[in-house]
Amino acid sequence: MPPPHAIIFDLDDTLFDDAGCTLAGLNALAARHPALAALPQAELFSRHAALLAALEGEVYAGRLSVEACRVRRLAQLLEGVGVAEADGEAAAQLYHAASRAHYRPLPGAPELVRALNDRGVRLAVLTNYPHAVQTAKLAACGLTPYMTAAITTSDAPPKPDPASYRAACSALGVPPQQAVMLGDNWHNDVAGAVSAGLRAVWYNPSGRAAPGDVPHTALPGFLPLEAALGVLI
Repeated sequence: MPPPHAIIFDLDDTLFDDAGCTLAGLNALAARHPALAALPQAELFSRHAALLAALEGEVYAGRLSVEACRVRRLAQLLEGVGVAEADGEAAAQLYHAASRAHYRPLPGAPELVRALNDRGVRLAVLTNYPHAVQTAKLAACGLTPYMTAAITTSDAPPKPDPASYRAACSALGVPPQQAVMLGDNWHNDVAGAVSAGLRAVWYNPSGRAAPGDVPHTALPGFLPLEAALGVLI
């Protein structure tokens, strides 16, 4: 198989430690609200994820701002554990400050991106959230200079819409068959990418079983660097 001309990265929980940021924000809220602190951390995380999933379509469609989404879901999270007259605004401010303080790349991500750039591989990010939020994460990781483009839901439909992968390939100046999609979400970064004609590499550090019969290569981590490069190129 010839080496790819371009690699398209997912951002959250692929290059950027989004789960860590979420937990930092939720733990800050739990320290303020004993009813949240009483929940097992996994349940707290899953409740928050479900509330976000229920609202993110409104964000993609532009009917709800990122900030308003944060206020609404955190108010709902507090109400769900019995907090009366939950102050979503205050919760959102506390959560966001704690989350932002945790902005960082996943281990090995900067090294991998720099090594690919040094080898002349064109790079882009394709991510399911609005532009301002996601480019701030990319900048905090020090990865902006290496990316030809950052395609977000402000620019194209969310993955797995085929138009999202086409937009990323167009920004990189390559046809889909010359691009690799690398990400942690099976539905968006593997199945959707393959359906659009890209090769897929599944970032799977936890060793999950593949949920479908879709051609792909698994990548358990970015370190050691040479092993990761071997999978990608």
